[in-house]
Amino acid sequence: MSYLAKNYNRKKISFKHGKGSYLYSTDNKKYLDFVAGVSVNNLGHSNPIINNAIINQLKDYSHVMVYGEFILKPSIKLCELIAKILPSKLKSQL
Repeated sequence: MSYLAKNYNRKKISFKHGKGSYLYSTDNKKYLDFVAGVSVNNLGHSNPIINNAIINQLKDYSHVMVYGEFILKPSIKLCELIAKILPSKLKSQL
């Protein structure tokens, strides 16, 4: 860890993988991930459905602006699915 910046009070734990809400350390201890990142907190670690969707999307492109500047088929498809369950006054999303 000597090459890492000294800007945090780092814990002496190194994780090798995660599954669901848990992280597993290099010394095989299981930890409930209470500090999960923005996608992990609601999707979990190593979700096979999410992983496959990401892999399939990466075959087309990985990232294009997120504020609606361009027309992206996955975004349109998601908006159509959301619109089906929203009240009629909320049939438009950004």
